Amino acid sequence: MRIAKNGDVRVSAPIGLSRKEVEQFIDEHRDWIAEARERVLDNQRRRAAFYNQLPLRTKAEAAEALQRLKALVEPMVVEEKIEMFNMLVKMGFKEIEI
Repeated sequence: MRIAKNGDVRVSAPIGLSRKEVEQFIDEHRDWIAEARERVLDNQRRRAAFYNQLPLRTKAEAAEALQRLKALVEPMVVEEKIEMFNMLVKMGFKEIEI
């Protein structure tokens, strides 16, 4: 059983499993279904709230957004460089320029 991005519930069952058994399984998991659908809907609301901020209307908004993005991305880039450096050292490289 899975919840699609639009909140639909999708249930797969093996061939030969009766409709009654499938319905019983769904009934037994109604609480999980409700919680999972709420999480999906919450994600949709957060995504909509984010995209409703776009497009950036002023240069100041664009500059602030770029600064916030750089603050998130630059540490990841440094970590990737360190990881690559360590991997190259393990491979036996002696001269490495990063």
